[in-house]
Amino acid sequence: MRALKKPRPPADVSPAGQDARTWRKTEEEFLAGLATAANRAAYARTTFDSMEKRKLRAVMYREQGELCVYCERRVGEGHPTPRIDHWRPLSAAPEFALHWKNLYLSCATDSTCDVHKHESPLKAELADPDLPWPVDHAYERCVGFTSLGEVYVRSDAPLNEAQRRALVLALGVPHDDEVKDNGVLNLNHPKLVAARIAALDSERTKMERQYKGKTATRDEREACKAALLGEEPLQEFVSIRTRWLDRSLGKAR
Repeated sequence: MRALKKPRPPADVSPAGQDARTWRKTEEEFLAGLATAANRAAYARTTFDSMEKRKLRAVMYREQGELCVYCERRVGEGHPTPRIDHWRPLSAAPEFALHWKNLYLSCATDSTCDVHKHESPLKAELADPDLPWPVDHAYERCVGFTSLGEVYVRSDAPLNEAQRRALVLALGVPHDDEVKDNGVLNLNHPKLVAARIAALDSERTKMERQYKGKTATRDEREACKAALLGEEPLQEFVSIRTRWLDRSLGKAR
């Protein structure tokens, strides 16, 4: 999970053959109709499903560097079509069904991320506010990784207590291979942990080849980190790669 920028929604969200509709106009009409809808969640779902998802994804691929907003698997061309996730669930917050800041691409796997989250809110208690959107919070400062590929909430994360509880609940705690269902997003699933270790091995191999047995300086590692973050699209599991480059991986439990 990382902070993201969402500059602007697609200019036209109508299916082929229909009159063009801007995102802003569609959202304005939706909110007007929502005010009198008998079933707000059903109305929100019907309106959202009427939009041309291909046009939404085309913009969101670029915004997210072709990575899942949660686990950072690849979601670009040649991969299963990603889901468009409502960060604040549509059923609980139908007023945000077409709010651009509330929509993110999530991988299509059946054991983690949006499929696992489904309609669960990203909060510890129902009275708490939802976790901030990635466009409003620097999650790369909150999420840490161990050298064994596990994800956890950093002790120095810029979060209040309610947000910390919610993020811990969302990520799931580090665990052994026997635990395969952990947390709202289940980001410590064994397959994800193994994939992160493979990403670390890839970075080590690349550095060994580049520096041929020499130890890279801090400035050289920072340059490699900046280069990684500047790639388009981003490499899978870019966050654990950059954590390794700046030597800030946590200790495995």
